[in-house]
Amino acid sequence: MKLFAVVGTAGLAAILSISMPVYAQDESHPQEDRRAEPDGKEARQPDRQDDRRVEQDREKDKRQDERADHRANQDRSDRDNRHAEQQARQDDRHDQPVQGHQGGRIPEDRFRSNFGQQHTFSIGQPVIVGGTPRFQYGGYWFVIAQPWPTGWGYSDPVYVDYIDGEYFLLSPVHPGVQIAINVIL
Repeated sequence: MKLFAVVGTAGLAAILSISMPVYAQDESHPQEDRRAEPDGKEARQPDRQDDRRVEQDREKDKRQDERADHRANQDRSDRDNRHAEQQARQDDRHDQPVQGHQGGRIPEDRFRSNFGQQHTFSIGQPVIVGGTPRFQYGGYWFVIAQPWPTGWGYSDPVYVDYIDGEYFLLSPVHPGVQIAINVIL
């Protein structure tokens, strides 16, 4: 709406500035021409006033845009803070055992026969239990303890690996990214 006002004002100023010299050159109005000659400065002042008004309107719109940008940044910051708080609550929930069975360990011989980089699979669609995503593979249920990475698909090939005392979900398609998972026994 403000954009239309600014554009309209600028357009009006442009039309006036173009039409005034044409009107002044028209010889059919000799009395008006005589009046315009001594007061030439006055004829230009409305243009300057219009220019000032347009400039003031632009500055006003700029300040309003800055305020809107500030509000949008504040809203984005508030959303990020809420997301961080929600993530922290979710992380706290992941630290607690699910039905007393989370955080188990797969026996070494079973792990070698079913898990590791040579045993890739795709999760498909995880099952949501109590707001927590889970999947089943190799006779075990796994709880996904971190947010699913952007760019990963549930149909991407993945494998379960045991690194430094913790289980992780890795993907040969997305090297270097690890998702912490917990075993439910």
